[in-house]
Amino acid sequence: MCGICGYISKEHINIEEMNNSISHRGPDNRGTFKNEEIGLGHTRLSILDLSETANQPMVSKDGRYTIVYNGEIYNFKELKEELEKIGTPFKRDSDTEVVLEGFGQWGVELFERLNGMFAFSIYDNQLNKIYIVRDRFGVKPLYYYSKDKNFIFGSEIKALLASEIIEKKLNYQALYEYLHFGTTLGETTFYEHIKKLEPGYYIEYDIEKKDFEIHPYKLNYEITPSTDSFEEALANIREHFEASVKRQLLSDVPVGIFLSGGIDSTAITAYATKHYKGKIKTFSAGFDFDGGDNELPLAKFIANHYGTDHHEMHITGENTISILEEVNHYFDQPFGDPGNIPLYLMSKELKGKEKVILQGDGGDELFAGYHRYIRLHHYKTFKFISKFFFLLQQLIPKDSSKYRGLRFLYALYQKEPSHEMAYILSQEMFDEDPANYFNAEIESRLKKHNPFQRYEYFYNKFKDLDPVNRALYTDMNIILPDLYFEKVDRATMANSLEVRVPFLDNILTEYAMSLPSKYKVQGKEKKYLLKKAFAGIIPDKVLYGPKKGFGVPAHYWLRTSMKDFMLEKIRSSEFYNNDIELLMQEHIENRKDNGAILWKLLNLSLWLKKSGVRL
Repeated sequence: MCGICGYISKEHINIEEMNNSISHRGPDNRGTFKNEEIGLGHTRLSILDLSETANQPMVSKDGRYTIVYNGEIYNFKELKEELEKIGTPFKRDSDTEVVLEGFGQWGVELFERLNGMFAFSIYDNQLNKIYIVRDRFGVKPLYYYSKDKNFIFGSEIKALLASEIIEKKLNYQALYEYLHFGTTLGETTFYEHIKKLEPGYYIEYDIEKKDFEIHPYKLNYEITPSTDSFEEALANIREHFEASVKRQLLSDVPVGIFLSGGIDSTAITAYATKHYKGKIKTFSAGFDFDGGDNELPLAKFIANHYGTDHHEMHITGENTISILEEVNHYFDQPFGDPGNIPLYLMSKELKGKEKVILQGDGGDELFAGYHRYIRLHHYKTFKFISKFFFLLQQLIPKDSSKYRGLRFLYALYQKEPSHEMAYILSQEMFDEDPANYFNAEIESRLKKHNPFQRYEYFYNKFKDLDPVNRALYTDMNIILPDLYFEKVDRATMANSLEVRVPFLDNILTEYAMSLPSKYKVQGKEKKYLLKKAFAGIIPDKVLYGPKKGFGVPAHYWLRTSMKDFMLEKIRSSEFYNNDIELLMQEHIENRKDNGAILWKLLNLSLWLKKSGVRL
């Protein structure tokens, strides 16, 4: 796993400075390539082929192509064998070289063949073009900027900003999305002229013409429905998942597992211990802010059951203020999910000790692991009840715990069906538009934009699916890349730690998405298919035990240890006003839980000050 950056420009840009800005992503080696118009940079975290010959930028054997590459290709050995059969020689045992020579053989058709997580750029000096590619699930990030015949790209926004030619202008579409969802969606970023390359797409840039096109190569809704029986599905899920874990154990450095005690990480542990050469390490964490209600005992039971080399991390978050400021530096944009803090702390604990970790992300979105999928399984019933939303709103007091539960009914009450999923996943209450917290000028700018446009786009793609699969497909294309993988990549790569996600294997994912939702949700049981598939492999204590969701007590911190910090930062921000003061006082005095919006406003204030961007 690594970091990449580059530019196409006739202006003076320091590619070394761009590279240095993301050195945390790859401390093992740094390299650059330059000519009169382009620069490519690479920071390396050595995982496969640890030799110096695998350093980058790497040039193809014929000298035509130069690559900077971030990621892991789990089927590179199969691709290598295929290339060797048609006469391609190799110098290294590196997936980078396979991608490079594979592109020389197959061109852009290579991208769909790749099973892995990646973001890379290939320069073709014969056609004078640059190709920039991102994996189909968006596990690895890629940002780009294009203006005034300057094109800049990188693994993180800080690499683009290090070019020192980008105007720091706020994107209000991004701000409005962030206020609703805690992150930006799709190609949007907080910087008006910086965009994310969407998952499953590649850029083809013509250097002579100073122009580019963006093409899809594989999208996560081009799936043919399966006709397999439930029993066939069980067997296939077991087979595909085991193959995925086996593939993702490939490494020239030790591999470990984040073991939470849930079904997903336990399944990874079960198959990893079967195929890993040696005793695999597992890591579980307890925090001083979890109140002792953690999964350490269950994780220890699982580790003993499978015979792993288990390690418990007892992590303190005593200085949450300095931790929050550290995390904000690595994220480059405001991020509203406080779950990045424990992940960052765990990764920091392992920094310099481990390089590769397997984690269970994706299992919930593939196999219906959230409570909302059960509700959507009974969509018609809840849709009928939603007709009485306004009556229930009047009957249930605002300070009642049941009042927040009305948000689901409000989502189904929407006259615009494409807004249902957006409101289900919005972090704010149904009766509050976060734009209203700002002064009239900012509110007006925000309301010129549509924070739900990404959901509208995918609703139109999935409108013929049943409610559960529609939600699963939507989450696969929005929540995973824009929230979870954003969180995972920044928090772990800040500490030079590569996280792999076996549930996001191409073959496994395509098959799981092809299955009917009735296989995944039964009655009130989530992950029905996965539980049945792993029966006898995973202990029943894990399969059918209560799920412990770990909640970061950010709302509590804002009333206690972070209260003064919040007051200082928000009051000194340019968006502060009497309405926001009221939000803070209500929260501090425990009259109303405004923690979600206040956490986002706090992160926004920190970012505005650090970035120099003005509202």
